[in-house]
Amino acid sequence: MKVPLAVAALMVLVGVVLSERVLSRLDQSQERHLRELAQSYLDGLSSAIAPSILRDDVWEVFDAIERAQQLNKSLRPAETIVANADDRVIAASDPRLHPVGKAVATSIVDATGQGTFRFDSGADQAYAQRELSYPGRKVGTIYASFDTRHLAIERRGVLTTLVLTNGFLTLLLAAAGWLLVARMMRPIRILSDHLGSARETDVAPIAPEIVAASQGEFGRLFQAYNALVQSTAERQELSKRLAEEERLGSLGRLASALAHEINNPLGGLFNALATVKSHGHIESVRVGSVGLLERGLVGIRDVVRTTLALYRTDGSRRDLMATDIEDLGLLIAPEARRREVSVTIGNALEGSVPLPSTPMRQAILNLLLNAVAAAPAGSVVALSAASCGDGLVVEVRDCGPGLPLEAAALLTGTAGARPLRDGAGLGLWMTHRLLHELGATIAVAYPETAGTCVRVSIPFERDEEFAHVA
Repeated sequence: MKVPLAVAALMVLVGVVLSERVLSRLDQSQERHLRELAQSYLDGLSSAIAPSILRDDVWEVFDAIERAQQLNKSLRPAETIVANADDRVIAASDPRLHPVGKAVATSIVDATGQGTFRFDSGADQAYAQRELSYPGRKVGTIYASFDTRHLAIERRGVLTTLVLTNGFLTLLLAAAGWLLVARMMRPIRILSDHLGSARETDVAPIAPEIVAASQGEFGRLFQAYNALVQSTAERQELSKRLAEEERLGSLGRLASALAHEINNPLGGLFNALATVKSHGHIESVRVGSVGLLERGLVGIRDVVRTTLALYRTDGSRRDLMATDIEDLGLLIAPEARRREVSVTIGNALEGSVPLPSTPMRQAILNLLLNAVAAAPAGSVVALSAASCGDGLVVEVRDCGPGLPLEAAALLTGTAGARPLRDGAGLGLWMTHRLLHELGATIAVAYPETAGTCVRVSIPFERDEEFAHVA
């Protein structure tokens, strides 16, 4: 609507300016012709009455006024007064209104103002005066008024024509501007609708028939947009595939470490079992071997139970508990021992907190795996978790060389939450996606000592209560 309104406003402005110039030229033309005719009328009248005024022949002046009005009917004289040097009436076109010898009314004297002619645009009368002089002295004055109603009617007619013409042209051009702009903006509206829907749903390409019907720049624009949509879909699919491969790779490494963790006590368990078989009749040997079997099986059970709880896919929803944080220490222990890194857990949670356990454990485990991978041998990786107000705060510290800026931007989301071009950083990308869905805020700091500190603040989930409105 802006362009049609702008066209209408511009046309109104142009119409006002043109109308003002036309009326101004009309007023100037009317005044010029009326002035010339009035001067001609006064010239003829002054020539006719000048001798009579000198002789004080009043009747001759009356006769000259009447003849002048008859000869100048096209000028439409309304009233003519001839006064002497003292501005007293000698003769007038209406002697009953202006008796002989009466002083000329002040309104008549002031009608022409300071000049000898006065005509106001659109007025019903024009005024003129002429001083009659005899060499060396003033002998009288002629005051004349003329009917200009026909000029006012003509001026109003021109104004009406201008208003109607400009109004019609304004509406016509505004409608044409609206139709033209609507036609021109239709492709932009199609593109805008597709871009707007992309924020709520998946990016959808423009229909092929619309692209085929569009020519020129818009046709190329639609083709470029569809190519962008296709490349975006391919990139998303590739990112999902790489993320799944990274997840499977992480699971494979974790499974290998867990298999190693389980395989170590199995050798001792089999030895204990062989000892029971061979020397089970000896009570001290039997008790020691059974105790060793029990401790080994409990350790294996804890490892299997923790792994099952972490990667459960049955869709169950359970709140995060303090034991879940402790289980992470058990899961990360094989990888930490392999890299000769110590892991300390500061768990200040008590009971459960209103956060989903599965994505929280996965995200924190990814942070721990990255920290252990970056930490040098013999260093310490610290995990702390505590409730703070209406949220959970988790910190992971390491003593490594420091998280690269690109990886930190990927983790915090300032890089657009996309994997790096070379496919690296998928673990960080997955961690960001998991925490972002929980409404978490991620901050990366670099302590002066060394390493990296990743601080995650997650608000607790709260059930919204809605009042029943009758």
